[in-house]
Formats: sequence, C-alpha cells, structure tokens
Amino acid sequence: MVQTKPTLTFSQLRVGIFVLVGLAVLAFLILNSTGDFNPFEKKLRLKARFAAADGLREGAEVQIAGVRIGKVETVSLLPPDSPEDAKIEAVMAVDGQLNDRPITERIRSDSTAQLIAISVLANDKIINITPGTSKGDPVEEGHVLDSTQAISVNQLTKTGNDLLQQINKLAIPANEILNKANQGEGTLGSIVNDESLYRNLDAAVAETKLTVVKLQTTIDKINKGDGTAGKLVNDPKLYESLNNTVSQLEAISNDIKAGKGTAGKFVTDDALYNETRAAIIDLRASAAKFNGVIDDLKSITTDLAGGTGSAGKFLKDEKLYENARDTLAKFNSTADKLDLILGDARAGKGTIGRLVTDETLYNNINQTASNVNQFSSETTKLIYDFRQNPKKFLRIKVSLF
Repeated sequence: MVQTKPTLTFSQLRVGIFVLVGLAVLAFLILNSTGDFNPFEKKLRLKARFAAADGLREGAEVQIAGVRIGKVETVSLLPPDSPEDAKIEAVMAVDGQLNDRPITERIRSDSTAQLIAISVLANDKIINITPGTSKGDPVEEGHVLDSTQAISVNQLTKTGNDLLQQINKLAIPANEILNKANQGEGTLGSIVNDESLYRNLDAAVAETKLTVVKLQTTIDKINKGDGTAGKLVNDPKLYESLNNTVSQLEAISNDIKAGKGTAGKFVTDDALYNETRAAIIDLRASAAKFNGVIDDLKSITTDLAGGTGSAGKFLKDEKLYENARDTLAKFNSTADKLDLILGDARAGKGTIGRLVTDETLYNNINQTASNVNQFSSETTKLIYDFRQNPKKFLRIKVSLF
C-alpha cells in the first residue's frame, strides 16, 4: 500500500490561526480582568522606605485613600548605614491615571505612604498613600514618599504582654493590701471591719435624708409663695419693680454714654478729663514739694536733736542757755531801772524830769529856736545882698588926719 504524505490545506490553516488568535484574546481578557496586566497603560514608579517590611511582599496592593491604584514591584534591603527608620525600600508601580485624571493630581510631595494590615489576624501588609494637598508639588518618576508605619499585630501582642507583666507585678502588692484589709490591719482594714464606722455612716445618711426632707419642704413653701423667699420668687410686682429698676439703670447708662448730665460729661468730655489730669499732675507736684518740705523739717529736727546749728546748740548747749538766762536777767534789771528813771522823769525829778515837765525850759528852748530861725533868715538875706552887690560891703575909706 502506497503511503501518502498528509497535506495542510488553506482552510485548515485558517482555522488554526483563528483558534490561536482567539486563545490569545481570551488570555489577554483574563489577565486584564484581574487588573494586574495592561500593556497599554502607563505606570508611575514611586518609592517608600520603612524600618521593617513586617509582612510586606512583592505584588502587594498599593492604595490611595482605600482605592487600588497599583502594586509593589520590589521589596529590598538598604545598606547597613541607612537610618533606623529607612532600612527597607519598596518600589511601587501605580497607574498613571485615576478616573481619567493624572494620578499626580492626587499623589503629591506632601503625600505619605503607610503600611497597613489587611486583617487583624493576618500579617500581610499593603501600602496606603494619603492624598496630597494643593500645597504640595506633583510627584515625578522615582520620587521617595514620606512614610509612616501602622501598629502591627506583633507590636500589639508585645504591648499586651508588657501590660500583662505590669498587671502581674501590681497584683502581688494589691493582694497583700487586700489580705491586710480583710484582717482589719491598717486604715483600709479599719474602714472595712469597723462596725462603729458603719453606724456613723448610717447615722450620717439618716441625717442627710432628714436634711433633704426639710429642704424639700422649704422648696415647696417657696413654690407656694410662703415666706420672704416665696414672695421673692412668686410675686410679679417684685419682678416688675426689679424690671423697672433695671430699665432706669439702663436709661441712666445710655444717658452717660450719650454725654448727658454731670456723670455723662465727666465720662465723655475730653476737656474735663484733661483738666482733671492736669489737676492731678499739679497735685502730685504739690505733694512732691510737700514731701520735700517734710524732708527739710525732718532734717532740721534731726539737726536740732543732734545739737547742730544755732538752734540745735541753743536747745542742747547748757552754757548758751545759762548765758541767755543771765542776759535776760540783766535785761530785766535794766528794764526795772529804766522804769524807775521814767517814773522820776514823769514826776519832774532830775534833769530829764525837768526837761519833760518844766514849761519854762520848754518856752526858753522855743524862744531860742525862734531866734535861731530869725538869725538864720537874716544871715541868708545878708548873703543874698552880698552876692547881688558886693561893692556895697567892700568900700574902704582912706583918710589922713
């Protein structure tokens, strides 16, 4: 039997090509439906650095305000000399657009990247980016975002263990205190086991109840309008009087603000204020001068008390006092003698007495004074005539025999 070589017809080739294209389209649609594969979409790569990965793996989601925008491409260790809070670097591939708007409108230089847990029990982490504000600048390719790290389950567990240890440490002395209190030792034990304290508290509670009853009775009387307090609370006339008083006070206040009356002028008149201020300044100046006078008086008093100066010596020097006393005594003696002389003169005794009482002597003196005046006038007339006609008085008559 002759073997024939199989031949591929064009129709068969066309069917195979169609099937391959269909499988490729189906694979693209499946990959694109997961959101992780889109060869036509532009990606923006950003970086974030953390102290530890703590469950962050490659392929973890990257979100902005809870909305998925990309995934983590790589998680790598940084050099040993890196800062303590930047030992791990995560490279994120995020979508270039979000809701048909550039992603750089939401991710800006003031955005932060934070590690957050997917669930309470799981240790897997994702990166959540906080939206930036208008104060920040749009990020560029390779920009390193500021990062913060959320509290993980491990950290919560460690904190809980530390807290339990502290509680255990506190439980031991607390148990000892409670045992002593149950045995009646110490202040707390006395409070717990002392029956007299209970009775005193019971009596205090009873007195409190009685006081509350009395207070309720008083409040009921006030509500009924009994007594002074009841009238104050329930009397409408009192309210009207108070309201009128408040209205009058308000009117007075308005008048004062408007500058009416003496009080209003005193409050609003600048001239009165200036005059008052000037008067106060003058008063202060006068007070300062008065203080100076007081200081001078104090200084003088101090000098007098110390015996300095003439007045001080007069007050303190006994010799000066004795001299002054002797002088006064001599002055009194002289005054007595003078009184005696004046008495004799009034009586006409002695020369002074005769000068005072003798009228003849007075007349002689008066006549002498008149003669002196007459002589003086004739002398004046003679001098005047001499000046007018000196030849009359200078004639010299010469005769021989």
